[in-house]
Amino acid sequence: MAQSVIEALLKSKIGLDANSIGADAIASAIYQRMADCGITDIAHYLGKLQVSTQEWEALIDCVIVPETWFFREPESFAFLKHYVLSEWLPKNPQNVLRVLSVPCATGEEPYSIAIALLEAGLNPANIHIDAVDISKKCLLKAQRAIYNQYSFRSNRRSFQESYFQPTEAGYHLCEQVRCMVNFINDNLADPAFLADTPLYDVVFCRNLLIYFDVTTKERTIQILERLLKPEGLLFVGQAEAWLLFKTQLVSVRQHSVVAHRKSKAGENIRKNHYQSSEIRLHASKNIDVLNRRQLPKKNHSKFAAQERLNVAPQNPILLQDLKVNLLETARALADRGRLNEAVKLCNDYLNQNQVSTEGYLLLGQVQQAMSENERAAQSFQKAIYLQPTHEEALTHLALLKEHQGDVDNANLLWQRIHRLTKNKQF
Repeated sequence: MAQSVIEALLKSKIGLDANSIGADAIASAIYQRMADCGITDIAHYLGKLQVSTQEWEALIDCVIVPETWFFREPESFAFLKHYVLSEWLPKNPQNVLRVLSVPCATGEEPYSIAIALLEAGLNPANIHIDAVDISKKCLLKAQRAIYNQYSFRSNRRSFQESYFQPTEAGYHLCEQVRCMVNFINDNLADPAFLADTPLYDVVFCRNLLIYFDVTTKERTIQILERLLKPEGLLFVGQAEAWLLFKTQLVSVRQHSVVAHRKSKAGENIRKNHYQSSEIRLHASKNIDVLNRRQLPKKNHSKFAAQERLNVAPQNPILLQDLKVNLLETARALADRGRLNEAVKLCNDYLNQNQVSTEGYLLLGQVQQAMSENERAAQSFQKAIYLQPTHEEALTHLALLKEHQGDVDNANLLWQRIHRLTKNKQF
């Protein structure tokens, strides 16, 4: 009972969905804190937690998983440099580029942003980076800016020699980069988060939304929209793209990058234009047919003639879509936020195509967006079984393992991805 109350507190205060990391992981954190406090009764610990700000912060530090490293998902930083040089800088030659990193954990991400922007040729005086995290412990480590070899897991290692000084305590980041980042202790789940802060050109918020319950996800997305300038970029995690459909944000996916651009005020948004418009059109037709089939019988008759036309032999494209493009229809439904319907179509597709890597990948992505993490992990594992070198499926599973606190298996997956990427270079 006491654990359920603590889970409810975590949900109300930081938006944590217990299913995202599992009740066992939360129980482990609670009992670790109880041992540290010398408390043996969980009800007694709950009482302490409700009156002690310090203990609340300590529990948060035990619950969250600050798994990060320099230039994690390097394609995002390459895309950031391209965007700044090709789009932002020509329009804003004298302005300051404002960037937000949340959650910043122990600092690797905002410092990577700073290094990427320096290497893009920007003057430090024209860069402002805010890095925000709920954990004071993480922020202290970030400000110290001394890292061990574990923080340098990316394929790109040349920056380590250029910007870090080896010391007995670890690799110390140079002062020029340290001074570029402003660290802030705040809670993104708070509706007043950075309420009085000027808007940002770029926001990095990767692999956080999947921790949140549905209400906090929706509120957080609204906050991120509020913080972005028109035409500003938001970077999110692979499993979080589905959550941004009903927003002012338009997908600008390129390869492994998951970024969204905020539309101008009043602009007519054409969502998710990274996919083929032809496929989108066909998928929309399929959805319309599915919608009509779900109508009550008394309302069905007025659509009957039209539906007969849509599926008649003289319209073979739609027949083909219903069979061959079933997966694209599922993808379109997911993009519209209709996740339960997308799962059903994915399963229908997989019943007909039992060795489809892409089918299991999409199913896993939708299940993860629904916080069904155990099922999502099984789907990603099936995709990997069918295609052991599928980097996107491997990446999704690695991120999921991190979120569940299974750091050892996550690291094995990241090593596997690293080897695949390295082999591509030769």
